[in-house]
Order: sequence, then C-alpha cells, then structure tokens
Amino acid sequence: MNLPLEGIRILDPSQVWAGPTCTKILGDLGADIIKVESARRMDIARGDAHNPQIDQGMYLDNEPTDKPWDRTGRYLDRNRSKRNICLDLTHERGVDAFKRLAMNSDVVIENYRQGVMARFGLSYEDLRQIKPDIIMVTLGSQGATGPEVAYGSFGVTLEQTAGVASITGYLGGDPSTSGVLFPDPLVAVASVGIVLSAIRQHRETGKGVYIDFSQREMTSSILGDMVMDYTMNNNIQVPIGNRHRTFAPQGIYPCLGDDKWISISVENNDDWKALTQCMDNSVLENDPRFTNTEGRREHHDEIDQHIAQWTSQKDAFIAMEILQLANVPAGVVNSGEQLVHDPQLVSSGFWEYSGRGPSDSRPYLSRPFQFSKTPGATQLPAPLLGEHTEEVLREVAGMSEEEITELAALGVTANDPLSFK
Repeated sequence: MNLPLEGIRILDPSQVWAGPTCTKILGDLGADIIKVESARRMDIARGDAHNPQIDQGMYLDNEPTDKPWDRTGRYLDRNRSKRNICLDLTHERGVDAFKRLAMNSDVVIENYRQGVMARFGLSYEDLRQIKPDIIMVTLGSQGATGPEVAYGSFGVTLEQTAGVASITGYLGGDPSTSGVLFPDPLVAVASVGIVLSAIRQHRETGKGVYIDFSQREMTSSILGDMVMDYTMNNNIQVPIGNRHRTFAPQGIYPCLGDDKWISISVENNDDWKALTQCMDNSVLENDPRFTNTEGRREHHDEIDQHIAQWTSQKDAFIAMEILQLANVPAGVVNSGEQLVHDPQLVSSGFWEYSGRGPSDSRPYLSRPFQFSKTPGATQLPAPLLGEHTEEVLREVAGMSEEEITELAALGVTANDPLSFK
C-alpha cells in the first residue's frame, strides 16, 4: 500500500520532543526522515551518557547496557520511522554534507534557538541558494522576531510564559505545570498539518517556503476564553482545581479500589437529572437548592460528598458506563498501565507494536488520526546513533567511499557520542 508522503524526504536536526514527534508522524505517513545528530551533542532525549543511571529514568527493560543513549524511552518513542546520521555541524565538512543532503531533500525541520542554524551557515536563506524550492520549518521557542527572540525554553517554561500555568492548580494555590508539559506535543501535532500544507503548496506551485512556528504563540492560542475574559470584562482568571467556571458539579471522584477515580461533568439541568437518577438519589434530585447551575455551584462541596459516596462503591469503568449510557459526561482516570490496556484504544488500533526484532516488540503510541485508505504505520524502529550515516551519505548526498571514510577520520561522523569517550 502506498503511503501519503512516499517520495518526500525530510531533514530533521530537531531535538527533544516537539520536532522529533512531528517528524515521527510524518515518517509514519511514508516520508523519508533523516534525523541529523552530532556525536558532540546528541538529542538530549537520549539522556546523559556520563550518568545513564540517573538521567531520563526510562530504559528498555530498565537496563541501560553499555550504550544507554540508544535505549532511553523518550528517544525511542519520538524517533521511530527515521534513519539516523551522525554529523558534526560545527565542522565545515559537516555543514557541506548537510547542504548536499538538503539539495536532495524537500523539507528541513528544526527547533534550535533562533540563530543557531544561521551560525552553522544553514539558515533558510543559505539553503535556498542551493535548493530554491526548499521548505524550512523552524519550531522556535518565541518565534523569529521580538525582544525575546533569542530566548530558549522547555515545555516547563513555556507553560508559564504562555499563560497556561496561571490557571493551572488548586483554588487559592500557586501556579502549577500541567505535568505533561503539553506545549511540546501540542506543537508537534499542529506542525504536522503545517508541513503538509507547505508540501501541498509546493506540489501546486513548485515554490518553497520558510515557516516561522512559535511554540509560545501556539500555546497561548488555546487560552482564548481566558484572554477574552480579561479584554472584555477586565477579569483575571485564577486556578480553580477540578472545578469548572460554568458547569456544576464537576470534579474527580474516588471509585472502588486503590487510587481509582472518575471524572464527572454536569453541563445543564438535563445532565443533573440524569446523574441523580443514575445515583438513585431522590434527595439530590428534589432539593430546590440544586434546580439550577447557580445553586449547584453555590453548594458544590455538599453535592461532591453525595457523588463521592456513590462513586466510591462503584468500579470506575462500571460507573463510567452507567453515566455515559444516561448521557452524563464521565470518564475514568487512566494510569499508564490502564491506558495500554484500555479497551477503546486497543480496539481502535492506537497501540502499535514495534522494536528491533520479534523478541523486542512492545506497544508504542501511534497517531491521533487515521487516513481511511492510507492509514500509515511505523516504518522503522528508532535508529541507533549513526546507524545509517554511511548509507545516507552514499545514497542521498552522493558521496564516494573515499569521502565517507575521510569524514569518519576527521571526526565529522561517528557512531558513539564523543562526550562519552
């Protein structure tokens, strides 16, 4: 079966989470992804080669082995469906090799600090001199302009500057991170669509494009109601925990068993009536204080006690099924273990089994969408450091065996991190 992006080649010097996850999905859809790393500075998702026991914390079978950088869970999750080339871009021969790869590629995706690629001599303007129709996507922290253009970030800081942390946490408490640090995966999935639109434009016009994608702006863009509440009402929203500014009651309630929970959200009077009937609680149903949302919000704590008393005697999945059948929005709070075995995710084929051999097969996240005729799938397991260097230099850059040998002798290419030696 042909895949949607067969014939598209993408150079991927991105690191950590947002960029690698974007290119992972594009690779699943058939693009030839060439991940470019340096032996001097690997993708930090591979961990710290000096301290494999304390860094990252997730290795295949909890065993770093003698090459822990090839076994970290974060790297393996974000870098399947790619080939890997180890190339030192601080060396002029490494830059030359990258340009030769770019001449035979369609897209370059990077998420370095603003100006890093330019210092290598690999900015969009540099690359379009040798490949006029190149598509380049920069998943920058702050974007390409403004007083903070040179600032770097991780998801933990972007949640703060983008405004998310100001409404995340308990009522009256301090600002809090989400725990997931979702700017990265949010940017990753959104940028897939951006890249696809650029590829389509290229097919229709033959022209390349430079795309400045601001991770901070992407994250702030989901806070429309918070911003509008200020611009329209001069109201500054604050954290309210598991409550909702409109719906009531809403919360996370304990279920039968150890650390089992369910989320329940009541939007309107119909939801409320259905909830009380599911609970077989005529006292709640007929109490005049709870006949409208305002009254339920005022007496939220009292209502929560009744709901928790009912849910604590129910299995979380059974409670969810009872409520969903009555059209009450409800969902179990899944742990990592429960997610892997969740009947909905299993039946939809969300988990893909992959590894470096039959004995290494294990479930990995797939994609949050499916094409009906060309759904895509894992094309390759996450590559070892430098696994495809010679192959890519030969096939894509058109280098001779002598040139490839010389690059290795100069330390421009390598198969182990130099910092580990």
